[in-house]
Amino acid sequence: METKGISKLDLKRRNRKQILLAIRQAGMLARVDIAAQLSLTRAAVTIITNQMITQNILEDMNGPLPEDQNAPKKKGRKKTMIRINPTFKYVLGAAINENDISVGLANLANEPIDHKYLEIGEETEPDEIISFIVTSCRELMKKHSLSTKQMLGLGIGVIPARWEQLRGELKGPIITFDKLVYLLEMELSIPVLADSAINLYALANIDYANPESANQLMLYSGQAYNSVAVVGQELLGGFLADSDSVSHMIVKIGGTPCDGYPDGSVYAEITRPAMLRKASALKGKQMTVSDLNEAYAAGDKEIVKLVNTYADQFCFLMYNTTTGHHVRRVVMHGFKFSEQIYQLICDKLAVLGSNRPVKLTYSRIDGENSFLAGSALTIERQFYEMGGMLPGETAN
Repeated sequence: METKGISKLDLKRRNRKQILLAIRQAGMLARVDIAAQLSLTRAAVTIITNQMITQNILEDMNGPLPEDQNAPKKKGRKKTMIRINPTFKYVLGAAINENDISVGLANLANEPIDHKYLEIGEETEPDEIISFIVTSCRELMKKHSLSTKQMLGLGIGVIPARWEQLRGELKGPIITFDKLVYLLEMELSIPVLADSAINLYALANIDYANPESANQLMLYSGQAYNSVAVVGQELLGGFLADSDSVSHMIVKIGGTPCDGYPDGSVYAEITRPAMLRKASALKGKQMTVSDLNEAYAAGDKEIVKLVNTYADQFCFLMYNTTTGHHVRRVVMHGFKFSEQIYQLICDKLAVLGSNRPVKLTYSRIDGENSFLAGSALTIERQFYEMGGMLPGETAN
């Protein structure tokens, strides 16, 4: 392996990171398989994994896997499997959404343990948001008897509609929340990371053990549409701030005009606010998503026609966008379709993409568990990218 220009500490971190990533993808791996997969010597893998087992980062799964009784008998030592210890450290996460805040506690596998939830509105002040996060983190740590030393950190996802309110700053293509991070680190005495919630929803919806999620599009529905493509289990282009390009795409030639967008844009035609405006105009009263779903289920002719047009335009958007990114799976976050409308869209998309099928699925961390987007960021940056190494750890 080429090591020119790499310090012993960096080499240690890199090798440990590779091993941890390989185990994460497989769930469990034997040392011999790790060595073969990463082109490391068996001796090196044994030394590194034994050290991480001693540190409680990895777990030896107590003996070899049971053999298939019908398989040919093999000579030599049986494989023993190792996995990442999900309770080596704990993680706090927070998601600041348009209408709610979710703060929660997770383990290293990003499995939820507990959470706090608060609905918010346009009148909610930044101090209220910060206070809720601080109080929730303290209460969760106290309830589960966790000290700051047991915490990997706090990760926060902030939805674009809340960036300005929480003093987000664009630095080139990146959104930063330096002031928010500083305040929370002072209050909690643990590392704090923050990024766009759109990126983090895409990150948290990667199932590393499922090949289908290696390449997918995460589509967020709120006041606007936002999207992030995942290619090879990584965010395409990295953690960029610009995720609203999809709202500027055109789904209807000569369609509805809107300041800042081309006529017939996604934003003006098929976002949630656009659909509710159209439905309200048709029915002569303020319509909610629930009202729209109920009217469609009841067979209201005007609403059925509106939803069918929406479904056609949505399917064109999904087919073209996934084709452009070379993905065939879409994770939808924040969508509030009824099951009937969801099935309508799936059926139309199946016909449209008969030669190139596109699969629609819902986000697994929507709603009160949206804090898992924040914890996913901390796990990625503070654990995997660091090779599981703690501050002050040496190259030995």
